[in-house]
Amino acid sequence: MARKLPEYPDKHPLWAEARALEASIRVIRRAQGKKNPEDFPPGSPECAAAMEEFVRDVCRVLQIDIDVLDKDAGEA
Repeated sequence: MARKLPEYPDKHPLWAEARALEASIRVIRRAQGKKNPEDFPPGSPECAAAMEEFVRDVCRVLQIDIDVLDKDAGEA
């Protein structure tokens, strides 16, 4: 049974930019020989690890220091 995806504002320019960023990072990861989250069974430890790596790659592109965010979250 397929999940029903929520309705997103696909005509909004910011949404298009986000999708382009996601697609670019997926392609770059493939070219680097890295796996993407969809390469693993949902909920598996490998999928979770790939999701974390993917988020780190997104943050790197956006020049966000995720380690600083982790420390700030721990203090809140």
